[in-house]
Amino acid sequence: MVESPLQMQYDSQLTELKNLLPAAKSILIALPIGASIDKLASGLALFLSLQQQGKEVSIVSDDNVNVSQAYLFGVDRIQKNVSQAGGAGGNMTLVLEGVAASDGTVPALQKLDWFAENNNLNLVFHIMPGQTFQPAKITPKYQVSGFSLVFVIGATNLNNLGNLYTQNSQMFSGAHIVNFDNQTSNSNFGQTNLLDTNAASLSEMTQSVISSLGLPVDADIASNLLAGIFEATNNLTSSNVTADTFISVADCLRAGGKKPQGIQTQEGPKLELNQFMPPSQQVTQTPQNQPSQEERPAGEGLRSAESVEVEPEWLTPKIFKGSSIG
Repeated sequence: MVESPLQMQYDSQLTELKNLLPAAKSILIALPIGASIDKLASGLALFLSLQQQGKEVSIVSDDNVNVSQAYLFGVDRIQKNVSQAGGAGGNMTLVLEGVAASDGTVPALQKLDWFAENNNLNLVFHIMPGQTFQPAKITPKYQVSGFSLVFVIGATNLNNLGNLYTQNSQMFSGAHIVNFDNQTSNSNFGQTNLLDTNAASLSEMTQSVISSLGLPVDADIASNLLAGIFEATNNLTSSNVTADTFISVADCLRAGGKKPQGIQTQEGPKLELNQFMPPSQQVTQTPQNQPSQEERPAGEGLRSAESVEVEPEWLTPKIFKGSSIG
């Protein structure tokens, strides 16, 4: 198979991923807030493919999955935060705001105890006599480690991930980030940047990357990719659809993928197959309710309403007389 422009343009980045994947013990796939079906489908396809490869992989999104997106395969595996996704080890810190002094001490606090009771953990703050200990806010902070490789799908920058990034910035800074996007406003924030602003969809890019990395593709993965491609391209009618888009669709269909049903898209121009076929193979359709040349009597042609000559007597009233009156 001929390499796609993405495979040729980012050959060094894809080679780097091929070298990173074998040693990656735990992989995270992060989705931005407000992810479209195309972005969800891309992330889920990569998640399912890496999982079939035997990798320890998690997928997270700081957002809720809509009912209209629930038909995607693997959507129930999306976690709400990084701590639920796991990773090899990590800490949780309770941040109590407004109780520490500038020198790092806590003047009002004498000591801190804890005890377990009825499956609950109780923290006991012993307050110094005459002092006030009243935190302005208590916030849990997760510091998850162990993700050696993080795929960020369809985000122009890390802040697009919402709390996934703001509450786990240290985890992101310690991992190798693969920035995977087709938006022109992307800030190139990854250690590896797989960007193709000419791609009609992220799912099209994902199909190409999965193929290049030699990862498995089954019917569920292919169906997700088809759903993303069709949603992003308005059922293959967008102006940015290219031959590579149709190659990706064909590869997904060969893998057993099913074209999506019921995706709501805006009305666009009709897709004419003749525009993708050489003149010798173009098909001329016979208008409905009109006989073909084979069915039409010899010598009889089709005439427009303007070309039909009307006999004058046809336009005069007619009186029909019977031979008898019953």
